[in-house]
Amino acid sequence: SIIDRKSEENGVAEAASPYNENVGFMAYNALAGGMLTGKYMDVPSAMDDLANRDRAMSSLRSPRGRMDTRGWGGTLFRYRTDAAQEAIRDYKKLADKYKMTLTELSLRWCRERTMLTTTLVGHTNMNQLDDSIKYFTDKQRLPDDLMWEIDRIHMRNRLPIFSNNRVGSDWDGSGEIGENIP
Repeated sequence: SIIDRKSEENGVAEAASPYNENVGFMAYNALAGGMLTGKYMDVPSAMDDLANRDRAMSSLRSPRGRMDTRGWGGTLFRYRTDAAQEAIRDYKKLADKYKMTLTELSLRWCRERTMLTTTLVGHTNMNQLDDSIKYFTDKQRLPDDLMWEIDRIHMRNRLPIFSNNRVGSDWDGSGEIGENIP
């Protein structure tokens, strides 16, 4: 996904390229468990809504997506780190500037990646499926200026899903490193 580009950073994409192994490469979780749809920007996911327990419980009872469930929401913290959310806010500003949704920006960015042969997207309703089909069949490429701005956001924190500011000052038994696995 646009916030999880480790396959570019660690050489896996290059190894899969037609010049090397010539194998297909799939973008997995292209919308970062729903975080790149923007639906958690104004109201945090149930697992992160610590300031408003009643609202968090309401989100668990009527989830907006996987981040509001105990299963996925409890294990996909990597897409909700402070650094990831900062990057998501910056990508949302770019999407607004170019008059598209965050979902459209995220999916069309995947389509622009020459290393990708397919993208795995998840849908919970037909409208989401229709939107994804529309974004993937739009033949217009993203403008070069936009692609450059996306890369500039990426370069500020190349792997925001692995960043975490919830660590103790001494790193000695306090805070979190990575995500909690139940």
